[in-house]
Amino acid sequence: MSSPAAPPAQRVVLVVREDLPVGQAVNAGTVLGASVGSLLELPLGAGGADASGTSYGGIVTTPVPVLAAGEKELTRLFRAANIDERLVALSLTETARRARTYEVYLASLADTDEADLDIAALIVAGPRNRVTRATKHLPLFGADSA
Repeated sequence: MSSPAAPPAQRVVLVVREDLPVGQAVNAGTVLGASVGSLLELPLGAGGADASGTSYGGIVTTPVPVLAAGEKELTRLFRAANIDERLVALSLTETARRARTYEVYLASLADTDEADLDIAALIVAGPRNRVTRATKHLPLFGADSA
């Protein structure tokens, strides 16, 4: 009897618009990180304690690199990921960022043609090889400011 094949290794990448201010980038990453964690049920590691006995809750065990891209590249990547059934693409558009409530966001989105032309940040998740192929050309977010 053979054992079932292991699922392909998953990769999650956050891509932030290169000109997004740091505070907005952090917010976008937080919103999209919580969304993809919930959607994909990403695994939490066990909690731990430091040498002094202070407890620390478990964190997601999936590394999430933060990359940068321009507006056109974010739109291209979002559209390409939406076509590939093996990938998950979650975006935070300017329509979403400006909305004060989720209901306002949904109403504004319904009235916005091609909201994907104005993406602030994007998460792409799926099989490691597919995500890597789609994002390997992108630099780390903030790498040029080091």
